Amino acid sequence: MPLDTQQFGISRYWLSTAIKNIPSTPDVFVPSKQLSQARKLFLAGKNQLSAIRNWLVTAGVVEAGRGQVKLTELGQLMASQDPKAETALTWWLFHLHLCTNPDAFPYSIFFLQYDSEGRWMSFDDVIDALAKHADDKQLNITKDTVSTYFGGVIQTFQAGGFVHEMGLIEQRTVGDGRGSRKVRRRLGKPDDLLVAYAAVLLQKQFYSGQATVEARELLGKGLARILGLRDSDVREALSRITTHKELSLYVQYRQQVNQDSIQFMRTAEATLKEIRTSGYRSQVVKWQ
Repeated sequence: MPLDTQQFGISRYWLSTAIKNIPSTPDVFVPSKQLSQARKLFLAGKNQLSAIRNWLVTAGVVEAGRGQVKLTELGQLMASQDPKAETALTWWLFHLHLCTNPDAFPYSIFFLQYDSEGRWMSFDDVIDALAKHADDKQLNITKDTVSTYFGGVIQTFQAGGFVHEMGLIEQRTVGDGRGSRKVRRRLGKPDDLLVAYAAVLLQKQFYSGQATVEARELLGKGLARILGLRDSDVREALSRITTHKELSLYVQYRQQVNQDSIQFMRTAEATLKEIRTSGYRSQVVKWQ
């Protein structure tokens, strides 16, 4: 299922409110039980509450079932290490898990499809491309719906907003008298820890149980794009990771004639858990 944002972006306040209150109020998103309380907690209307729930579930922060939600291991870690949802690592984790979730359209496809440091694109052109993808994949949603869903993605990264500081998207308004918007991907500088984490996420999604994967395969799946990097930047980061005291325990990069590969030293789930825990402990991931 696509990510129904109801045209609302996820915010720091909504994420922090969720990870703080869900453990004690697991039915917070059940309108028949907690609508009034949820509105007060999140300072949000009914449609916004639906969007918040969708963002959280799709990013893997909460797990839904039988009318209730609960924090996943990832959500519990965020709650214990960053209850105010204000660190760059929290939002990078949120972003990367969305990018590697097949049900996160249009968020995931936007970041997987467009290169960093790419050309300026009109909002309408992006919607047309995303709508075509939806048709090709038979997602059974209209172009207007795609526009609504993508509106929430753009709102999340709007200039002046908290998540904008990740440096992944740049936006501008065209002086055509109609307020038309253009958007493009930006080239970023994510820490090597995030490169290792993203590589393991993609290995888990596409090559589960395969300990060695050719670098070009993961790059073809969007490894560089979701990080806001060029392919060459990823390869340089992987070389550094291979000699890093901690990260080399999880990921190693091997270069041979006409072929380079990435070796994953441990199981994906254990590796992801250890890397993100290490990231919060070391605080190496910074806002750009």
